[in-house]
Amino acid sequence: VADPEGQVKVSTPVAAGELAIVTGGWPAAARPITAVRARDGSIAWRHDRGSPYTTTPIVYDRLLYIVTDNGILSAYQVTDGVRVYQHRLPPVAGSFSASPVAAAGRLYFSGEDGQVIVVRAGRTFEVLATNDMNDVVMATPAVSGDLLLVRTKSRLYALRNRN
Repeated sequence: VADPEGQVKVSTPVAAGELAIVTGGWPAAARPITAVRARDGSIAWRHDRGSPYTTTPIVYDRLLYIVTDNGILSAYQVTDGVRVYQHRLPPVAGSFSASPVAAAGRLYFSGEDGQVIVVRAGRTFEVLATNDMNDVVMATPAVSGDLLLVRTKSRLYALRNRN
């Protein structure tokens, strides 16, 4: 997809059924979210703003979740791009470089300040937990079975639900 206003693309396109979702870019004024039809390359929908520079969006249970570098989380309907909600993730001062992951009805957002924020997947914004890793987190977590693997600047954690 040609984007004459965006000079740099960073995040990975995300496949969602017949659509490819493309985000990211620099300068900040030109960070569109674009859904492209795979069959012919035409644009299904587009938002001129709201895209992150670094993080890759995630599609989970028919919703597209995008967290911007400054911690604004938006959820969109994949099919038509209608925004379902938009909220700032706690803590307000956090910056996000790691891409979100999802499992078991939850989304995991890792802030550079070491906070891993757990949000319930779905049409209503709800923070379930905030876990302090006490170290810088820049890497995207990984999910393996019932483990969430989080790499900080100095450690690797394997987290499992107590239940």
